Amino acid sequence: MFKSVTKFGPGVGLGLILAAAAYFPTQGTRVPTLLIALLLGMAAAGILTKPAFKPGNDVLAKPLLRIGVALMGFRITISDLQALGWQPALIAVAAAFGTLCLGYLVGRALQLPRPTAFLTATSVAICGASAALAIATVLARRPNSNVERDVVATVASITIIGTIAVVVYPAICHLLNLPMIPSAVFLGSSIHEVAQVVAASDVYGEAATPAATTVKMIRVAMLPVVIFSLLMILSWLDRKDGPDSETEATVPVFLLGFVAAIVVANTGWLTPAGIAALTKMSSLCLIISMVALGANTSIKGVMLLGPRAVGALMIQTAIIAAISAGGVALMMAMG
Repeated sequence: MFKSVTKFGPGVGLGLILAAAAYFPTQGTRVPTLLIALLLGMAAAGILTKPAFKPGNDVLAKPLLRIGVALMGFRITISDLQALGWQPALIAVAAAFGTLCLGYLVGRALQLPRPTAFLTATSVAICGASAALAIATVLARRPNSNVERDVVATVASITIIGTIAVVVYPAICHLLNLPMIPSAVFLGSSIHEVAQVVAASDVYGEAATPAATTVKMIRVAMLPVVIFSLLMILSWLDRKDGPDSETEATVPVFLLGFVAAIVVANTGWLTPAGIAALTKMSSLCLIISMVALGANTSIKGVMLLGPRAVGALMIQTAIIAAISAGGVALMMAMG
């Protein structure tokens, strides 16, 4: 026990302190907590990567990340999805699927590596930084993926882009004089993070937030399908490239945990307070792991990838906004 504390304690302790420094000052504000946690981790990299701190930092970077992603499943309830209706649900699915396909092609056209093109497209299509972290746990198994560098560039860029959308998208809805529900559907199907959707829809009052959030959660619910499909596609592409590059498409344990969390959340076994506590725990795990991930990242490496990754994310963001706007316009035309 004492040896474990000595080995992991310094890194875990410092990581938790930095995560708290990112979390508490940003509560009740529109400041992106994950981005602050990432920057603090990068700033403390000189300490957290030293031999005395690295074992604990590695624990926070990987196992805790997988736990946080698995617990995200508790956010998804079937009753909320059923209450929404089929039209907004179809818009959310079409926006996510269209962005995945077109976004990947955009990434490859900008000469991003194949895994990175998947990473950026999925993060925009599903749930921003959280999806990027989930996909990174799959891509990390691949040789020479540079996943930590790629995911940090993606998280930093997509958080900033999403924060801008929180301000710009509601203004566009007001300018076009869109009713509350169509606006909520657009915001939920186009903005990256759940917290950003809540912040953007808040300008319409409390009635708009549940609709916008539910639309957003439909995109989040697609995460298991996307990851499993990614595993199959990457395995097929590797076989196509040659037997020496083939990798085994095994289902990650955290993905099974995500699906199990969805099932448990919809059985009625847990109280609303219990589900709220687990979803909060998910957010905290992602914040803490973001600190550790930032510490393991080379700023120079991020800058090498940055311009192309940012360009891909901006175009992918425009794609999902365009598909969402088209879906909302069609929904309004159909009455």
